[in-house]
Amino acid sequence: MGKIVHIVLWKLRRPSSSSSSSISGAEDVFAQAKSAIANLKNVPGPEQFQLGPPLLVARAKGFDWGLYSVFASKEALQTYAVSDAHVKVVEEHVKPNVEDVLAYDFELDQ
Repeated sequence: MGKIVHIVLWKLRRPSSSSSSSISGAEDVFAQAKSAIANLKNVPGPEQFQLGPPLLVARAKGFDWGLYSVFASKEALQTYAVSDAHVKVVEEHVKPNVEDVLAYDFELDQ
């Protein structure tokens, strides 16, 4: 069995017009969301871990931020997914800052 690639895309929560009507306010909210999502770097498990914005925004279908990670096996990904550390970061930091999420996993040939 090959290594597992785990990709997650997020649509960051937009500030409501009443809480922030300026562009800088939206940028502040995005910065906070990105910082919160970066807490996933502290969760043990992935062999590789990268976060970043889309290179080609027009093709991103509204997703603002993405994660690319590689795991040694399907079991390693599953252990990571249900670990207390991962669940805590997702519940406390990720979910409050995103509108939508897409996760996609696949096995590398090797």
